[in-house]
Amino acid sequence: MNTIAHAARPIVPEPNTDLAAGTAPRTVSKRELNKVVLASVVGSFVEWFEFSVYGYLAATLGKVFFSSSSESVQLIASLAAFAIAFLSRPFGGLLFGPLGDKFGRKRVLTATIILMAGATFGIGLIPSYATIGIAAPILLVCMRLLQGLSAGGEASGAAIFVAEYSPDKNRTAVTSWIEVGCISGFFFGAAIATTLTFFFTTEQITEWAWRLPFWLALPLGSIGLYIRNHLEETPAFEAMRANKAKPKVDWAYLFSTHRGALLQSSGMIIVTNVTLFTVITYIPTYLVSTVHMTTSNGLLLSLGPQFFLICMIPILGIVADRIGRRTMMLIGSVAVAVFAVPCFHILMTGGIAAKVASLLVLNLCLAALLSCILCAVPALFNIKVRFTGMALSYNVSVAMFAGTAPLLNAWLIGKTGDPLVPAYYLIFGAVVGIVALLYSPEMARKPMRGDAPSA
Repeated sequence: MNTIAHAARPIVPEPNTDLAAGTAPRTVSKRELNKVVLASVVGSFVEWFEFSVYGYLAATLGKVFFSSSSESVQLIASLAAFAIAFLSRPFGGLLFGPLGDKFGRKRVLTATIILMAGATFGIGLIPSYATIGIAAPILLVCMRLLQGLSAGGEASGAAIFVAEYSPDKNRTAVTSWIEVGCISGFFFGAAIATTLTFFFTTEQITEWAWRLPFWLALPLGSIGLYIRNHLEETPAFEAMRANKAKPKVDWAYLFSTHRGALLQSSGMIIVTNVTLFTVITYIPTYLVSTVHMTTSNGLLLSLGPQFFLICMIPILGIVADRIGRRTMMLIGSVAVAVFAVPCFHILMTGGIAAKVASLLVLNLCLAALLSCILCAVPALFNIKVRFTGMALSYNVSVAMFAGTAPLLNAWLIGKTGDPLVPAYYLIFGAVVGIVALLYSPEMARKPMRGDAPSA
């Protein structure tokens, strides 16, 4: 706590001697910035559609890949395979973080989209348990681990890439569009899964139609790769490389100079991603397995609130640049803690309109967090360790607390019989986030740590 408290003092931007002594970052035109944002939105859309579609088909994939007479056991096994991808995310961060700080952000983003597309397409090719036995879940886990490695570099890389291009005055609003791409990927995954239920019978989906969304990875990945290949490296990284400044990719330097930043960013990431993976990924499954809605109705009920979330993220990003990221994220975190239990109670007992209203409330809380997170975290780290620091804190936090949320919630509901377990977990994440935010500095409208001011 002392480390966090010490780091709570307002961060005075460190003079970037590497840039002051030589080449300054080049000026970015509005057209180039728009191109970077568009590329990041498309790339994030592709990545997170491919990563999340598994979650929306978890119940079906449990029947395909796991042998059990109990549907609840199949679901838990399928969600365990979903969660295992998050265990490999820290390794992706350890791999891609130092590479991004040493060789550049663009190269890492190119590698991650190739890896994600290949692994997702591979899932669509795996034969069922009935065909090849135990080899089926083993191959599934291997592909999920590769997806996790890719995600370990993608989220941090995309955030840093856009943040280093953005002007100080509206960096939150600009980077919030990355989350628009991410949630649009989730939304598209849910829409595709819902569409399957209208065009195919349950038997057809289980037999072969579940593969179709995974096969989309190849064309979508090709589009994302093409767009990313036509981008330039970030101005700040180019200037650092032109001045022959060596990135500090050793762990001793990171932990000795950024301990407070690592703890603060971890808390912000926990509240944001516990809320994200509970509200976006788990609730459609919760509506089917716990509330006992049909699969099509459970998915369909979530689509409207998710679209509302996509619309609200950039709006709240603009507001956060005016009132402060810290303030916006505190509002979102407190709201999650206050509304979690009432909203889940309504999901259990309310009518359709009440259920939609509760989902809108939860998604609005999530929008307050998502609008700021991909700008708030990079701002805490110096450019020499920015990718490494964010990749470490982001992926370890998500692996430990967020990616396991669907599995943990399903398991605890089965053990306790209490349908409000997901609400209690949301409150836990919110409390962690509130503590971290109270000890964090406000960085809106300021240069990121160690950077020169950007107009």
